[in-house]
Amino acid sequence: MFSSHFFRRIFLPYLLLICVATAAVGVFAALRLRDSYLAGTRAKLHNEAVLVADLLGPDLAAGRGAAVEEQARHMGESLRCRVTVVDDDGRVMGDNEADPVSMENHRDRPEIAEALGEGDGSAIRHSATLNTDLLYFAHRFQTADGKTHIVRMAVHLADLDRELRLLYWALALVVLGAVFAGALISFYFARRSAAPVLELSNFAGALARGELNRRLIPSENGEIKHLAGALNTMADSLGRLLAQTNKDRAELLAMLTSMSEGVIATDVKQRILVVNGRAGELLSFPAEQAQGRPLWEVVRNEAILKAAPEVLATHERKAFQVSPSAGRYLEITACTYPTEGIPEGLILVAHDTTQSVRYQELRKEFVANVSHELRTPLTVIKGFTETLRDGAIGDPVTGPKFLATIEKHVDQLTNLVSDLLELSKLEATPELPRRVSFDLCGVVRRAADLLLPAAQRKDQALDVELPRGLPRLQGNPDYIERAISNLIDNAIKYTPEHGRIRVGAGVEADWLFVEVCDNGIGIPPEDLSRVFERFYRVDRSRSREMGGTGLGLSIVKHVLQVHGGTIDVTSTPGKGSKFRMKLPVPPTT
Repeated sequence: MFSSHFFRRIFLPYLLLICVATAAVGVFAALRLRDSYLAGTRAKLHNEAVLVADLLGPDLAAGRGAAVEEQARHMGESLRCRVTVVDDDGRVMGDNEADPVSMENHRDRPEIAEALGEGDGSAIRHSATLNTDLLYFAHRFQTADGKTHIVRMAVHLADLDRELRLLYWALALVVLGAVFAGALISFYFARRSAAPVLELSNFAGALARGELNRRLIPSENGEIKHLAGALNTMADSLGRLLAQTNKDRAELLAMLTSMSEGVIATDVKQRILVVNGRAGELLSFPAEQAQGRPLWEVVRNEAILKAAPEVLATHERKAFQVSPSAGRYLEITACTYPTEGIPEGLILVAHDTTQSVRYQELRKEFVANVSHELRTPLTVIKGFTETLRDGAIGDPVTGPKFLATIEKHVDQLTNLVSDLLELSKLEATPELPRRVSFDLCGVVRRAADLLLPAAQRKDQALDVELPRGLPRLQGNPDYIERAISNLIDNAIKYTPEHGRIRVGAGVEADWLFVEVCDNGIGIPPEDLSRVFERFYRVDRSRSREMGGTGLGLSIVKHVLQVHGGTIDVTSTPGKGSKFRMKLPVPPTT
């Protein structure tokens, strides 16, 4: 297909020029043809009028009016035109298409008046008598008796127009033939002229589409050849530049993708140019749909939208905190990036400070909890010590009782410090200090046997149900035993006398699990999500009475985390609780 906008721009103006010129010539020729045809008709009517005047002269001189009317009708039919005879006063003496008696005076008719004055006269006008348009020609002559008469010849314009239309059609066919021939010639030359330009245009379009491996081989010499060479050179330069640009862009995107901070780059109109996925995560918008959109359509944070135009206006770097969004604390840094000293846009960097804020909160909470846990036993120890120093130590009943209370609280402090050291050790050590292969059933039995006397003191049933053939685990058996012991110890403490505690284990998919179930006091639903937090107790006063430190379940959670496992709890107040530990089964070799 040989079609293009450039070809049309060449071909259509030439075609339009040919059409306009041919139409102008045709119109001019048609007008000249009409004038020529009318002039010929007038000449014909003049000759016929002279002939009619010669034939009617004797009858008019003799005063034979009837003969004049008869001759007018006869000659009108022979000549196929209207013949009217008028005397010098304008009275109609004969007419082949109307009754002379009924016709009005014709002296004021333009052609009659002109003939009376100049000898001949003509006009194209509407006939009031026949109610139609006619071409009139009047001729003045004198008869033998010296009187002046006018003979007027008239031809219906409808007949003239019919004959002119035939001539116009012939002229139109000639004009159309000339236009068609001119169009063919214009098409040929326009095609020949546009072909190399279109080839250049297609090549430029291919370059614009990124087809930089194409090259142009010009088929003509001269300026086209030089232009083709320049385009080929430009394609080489663009190819090298695009390769370098793609490399730089890939490196930039790789860096942005690997960043833990969210980055958004906009132009001066705040339209997003570059954005990484982390920015979408931190500011809660789909990063893959953000490029090219205005910043205010994507980011819904009021503080950021307020700071962006201020930074663009002042060109000053600004750092600020934004209110928590979706549970995150963010620090935003906004600055402009210039090109040749002129600000081109805005850079927004979002840093997630949630973990830092939570660490600060946890540290404050930890210090407060430790202070609270230490203060109570220390206060008791100090009070009883002062009482003993004041003389109660000599009392054989009160002295030993106070010493036993002091010993109890010292043991509580010792347990608290031991648990804190153990928890700190677990948190500070991402890897287990000792990892061996061990039998989970043996660890569960040792933990149950260790706590069986405590259950028997409360007349509780401690059932251990362990299947045979459980896979061996990889990890630290001492830590796992400590975790299971903590769960069984909690079950014993929070289960009333004569209660029942069940310890079981099994395999589920790729996990080994250990369950500790009891029918004790249970845990309220609002406390289930917090029981693994440090120092969190459902019933603080009862926990202290039983010697609890509030760190047992937190230690269990950290032991499982370093082993790649999890723990969950289900409980119903008044009916009991079930703790379920899950540990990954090591792959078989």
